[in-house]
Amino acid sequence: MRTTTSLRRPGLLALAVALPLGLAACSSSASTSPTTTRASGHSGSTSACTLVTPAQIESTLGRKVDNPVVVNSTAATACTYRASDKSNESDSVIVGFRGGVTSAIAGAEQAQVEKLHGTTTDVSGTGDTAYSYSAQASGGHTVNTLVTLVGQAQVTVSSTASVAQAETLTQQIFASLASAATSTTTSTTAAG
Repeated sequence: MRTTTSLRRPGLLALAVALPLGLAACSSSASTSPTTTRASGHSGSTSACTLVTPAQIESTLGRKVDNPVVVNSTAATACTYRASDKSNESDSVIVGFRGGVTSAIAGAEQAQVEKLHGTTTDVSGTGDTAYSYSAQASGGHTVNTLVTLVGQAQVTVSSTASVAQAETLTQQIFASLASAATSTTTSTTAAG
């Protein structure tokens, strides 16, 4: 069942992001193993996780987190920002990145999420396609997940923050992706 709402209305942390990323891995033809690292910051790193800093998460989602643990595979990158306060793990945030996601793939994944969670909410105002869903985690916390597709780039944000806060972070991420793409194009053109 789908409902539609504006993203401004607030709407398993690992499962929330794992499902769309896992579905991508299942559909991928590559068979390489994922690698896990801890990001230390922006300098020298090529991970998509460098697009989102712990300070940015704190300012947009209100969650104080450490540098991410990064899991890269040929299908996706998952960035797990653990809560700085280890007694409050519910403040952890997961940001997932995927490329090559068509509208058809995104729609099929949304249907799978609906089978597991019972409902998703189509979100207007960000991306070509976006939806959110919520899951109850241990301790009575609600984990909200926002999945946004722009072109064939998909960003997934899962946290106990509101969906509106996740929208703000997602918009910042897509702006950073666009800026990085422009910088790469400018650098390549200037070098050529």
